[in-house]
Amino acid sequence: MPGVSGWSFLQESAIFSNVTMLRTLLLVLFAAIPLFPGPLHARWQADSPRLIPTRSPGVKLEMVTLRGTPSLEVHLLRLDRKRTTLRVIDFPQETNVARGLAAAGALAGVNGGYFHPDRRPLGLVVSDGRHLHRLETSKLLSGLLVVTPKRAMLLRRGEYKEGPNTRQALQAGPFLVDHGRTVAGLNATRAAERTVLLADRDGVAALLVTQPVTLAQLGEILATPGLFPGLRIERALNLDGGSSTALWADAHPRAYSRPEWKRVRNAVAVMPRPNPKP
Repeated sequence: MPGVSGWSFLQESAIFSNVTMLRTLLLVLFAAIPLFPGPLHARWQADSPRLIPTRSPGVKLEMVTLRGTPSLEVHLLRLDRKRTTLRVIDFPQETNVARGLAAAGALAGVNGGYFHPDRRPLGLVVSDGRHLHRLETSKLLSGLLVVTPKRAMLLRRGEYKEGPNTRQALQAGPFLVDHGRTVAGLNATRAAERTVLLADRDGVAALLVTQPVTLAQLGEILATPGLFPGLRIERALNLDGGSSTALWADAHPRAYSRPEWKRVRNAVAVMPRPNPKP
């Protein structure tokens, strides 16, 4: 029947037209994808580092400008783990970080963990094998720096088991990066100067001090692959920041210092390794 055949032809034509339109729409959408912003990692790029000469080959101090939103400057202190180790230095009497680190014979260092207004420490503090304060279960204090004779590492609170080999320990938080990825739920509204410990698969590899940035932004920055060449960040632990943020290095021709605004209770010092590894 001609009518039926004509109707079938019209049906097939409509279907063909709809399929063609759908395919065209999909092609347009796929073609447009590169025009939209790529992954968050693409937002951050690092300028070539500016080196600050240090007196010891065990530490390398870099100033790096990170281009992003916002752009900011960071100090990156890279460690030669064959020549150096980390030590938690307690300041029961008020002193500044630079003076305390220099007096301890440190090569470099940063401010340490949190403390109460009366300067009592918050969380676990072990210095040279002496327990100065107990472990706490506050949500903020989710991680620890733990130093044994073999290495310095960053641990989740649930991973920590006290033992005779623990020579130094400092509880802090939050974790910013874990397993190379930004930790979910980081604060995205409050910007402040930050002090951070960075670890690769072999343990703590660098210390970082930043200009004001939110924890969420910093977690994203530190999870960006290749941002700091030669440093593959697996874990990043936030220390006390804001007005406590400090960095000091035995530089050449004179010591380099980014001082804190208020006196802190402890510091993380980069020390010469007593028996350097071959």
